[in-house]
Amino acid sequence: MKCSASTCLPNSAFPLSMLSESSLPKSKLAYLEQTTDSPYCLLMLHGWMDNAASFIPVIHELPNSHCIALDLPGHGLSPHRQDYYHFVDYIDDVFVALNELNLSKPVILVGHSLGALVASCFAAAFPEQLSGLVCIDGIGPLSLASHETSTHLANAIRQRQQLKPAKSFAELDYVVALRAKTNAISTENSRLLVERATIQREGLWYWRHDEKLKLSSPLRFSEEQAKQICQAVVTPCLLLAANEYPLLKPDYIALRQQWFNNIQTQLLSGGHHLHMQNPHATAQLLHDFIKTIV
Repeated sequence: MKCSASTCLPNSAFPLSMLSESSLPKSKLAYLEQTTDSPYCLLMLHGWMDNAASFIPVIHELPNSHCIALDLPGHGLSPHRQDYYHFVDYIDDVFVALNELNLSKPVILVGHSLGALVASCFAAAFPEQLSGLVCIDGIGPLSLASHETSTHLANAIRQRQQLKPAKSFAELDYVVALRAKTNAISTENSRLLVERATIQREGLWYWRHDEKLKLSSPLRFSEEQAKQICQAVVTPCLLLAANEYPLLKPDYIALRQQWFNNIQTQLLSGGHHLHMQNPHATAQLLHDFIKTIV
């Protein structure tokens, strides 16, 4: 499905973002695309419980870049998985998406939070498919001390019995305000996420996302495995980390930076959703990075 920017983007704050709405023919993954004749493509992966719309502010600042922002399974307009959600399956989703997109130009993978973790692992496994890697407030896979494996496994399985049905809301504006407060983002940016993440049925609003996303993946990489994955990334990498209320602490960044072969790190004003809170600076750093690799 294709639609005009005005129908895809109800928020009037981004009138110049010429985005179309599409879905991949086989996997049915939904995505937003800004098509240009740029010699590269930015493939964007959002964070946990977010969706492709989280990249709209940055795309708006990159009018000359070919950008594709995916909705990962269970998020946004993409279909839900029949089974539970395991972290490594997202890497398969990216592999499938790139095969279906069949892009004939260099690809730079841009991931935020969960998307950054997935992008890091994809870059390690399939370096030949990428020209660059950009991680926004996330770097390398989550890891777990080996002695915590069985406890984590048990807790994750117990969670499956405690899953509750999705809540309903009478007013969309209430959901927008709630998301803005939870993520410390503006009402404007919250509306971008919420309007792609909700559906109205019988006068009530419901989240589109799969409630199973709230369950922990039963297995995590060990610290040694996470280190090996990061060391296997040969693609040039840019890490953008939040300078305010950071999810990534300085010690964590310092350790993981050492594991990468070729990484630049920049601290930006903003919180965990810094690419929405500070899109101009984010886009400028992306632009500068791209010029060094394409």
